[in-house]
Amino acid sequence: MSQIANIEKQLLDDLKKIAKGLDKLTEAELVNFMRELDFFQELLDRGYTNAVNGLMDAYEGQIENIANEAAKRGIRAVKGPSVEQLQILQDLEAEKLLGKAANYANDLKDGLFKGIVAGDRPSQIVNRLAEKINLETHQLNVAVHDGIRQFDDVARHKVFEGEDVRWTYVGPLDDVTRDICQATIDSEPAKGYTEDEVNASLTPFGERGGFNCRHSWMVI
Repeated sequence: MSQIANIEKQLLDDLKKIAKGLDKLTEAELVNFMRELDFFQELLDRGYTNAVNGLMDAYEGQIENIANEAAKRGIRAVKGPSVEQLQILQDLEAEKLLGKAANYANDLKDGLFKGIVAGDRPSQIVNRLAEKINLETHQLNVAVHDGIRQFDDVARHKVFEGEDVRWTYVGPLDDVTRDICQATIDSEPAKGYTEDEVNASLTPFGERGGFNCRHSWMVI
């Protein structure tokens, strides 16, 4: 997230400098400029792809840690179909983050062009957009964090799928714990849940208690 914040800042700082020069252009020149403008490519050129790849490396690290955990229990290999499924999940997470950048770039260009059509000076528009439109936000931070937690949960399930292990639902119990998470914890058998019992629960693998859930399924 710090990488994304820096990339966004670089883009806006450069745009503010360019906008001062745009103030001197005619309407026709501004239209031609807008046709050539590609904020999404600007984000990629400034390292957004590296930030996404860095996150994907973290996903790979999770799989490796879980595989090592499995190896200690005598499970020596992650099954072929499981590897392919996890790779698809990683790719979808990467596409989601690239989609966030694409949406941000479109909103930025749309806001800039609307302001130009309305007759505002580009420098004024850019300063206004910098306050209103953001790429690095709390919502994005939460979404990324939740994606990692979900992936960790699904990956652990796929590695241990079909094995003779029991599961426990781990996480905080406080005044913001959801009722379904509380119920799963309260109903846990003495020896833990079987795989089928987890899948039949209100907090199955991957979903857990829903978006931004703080709980995870761990092997006992």
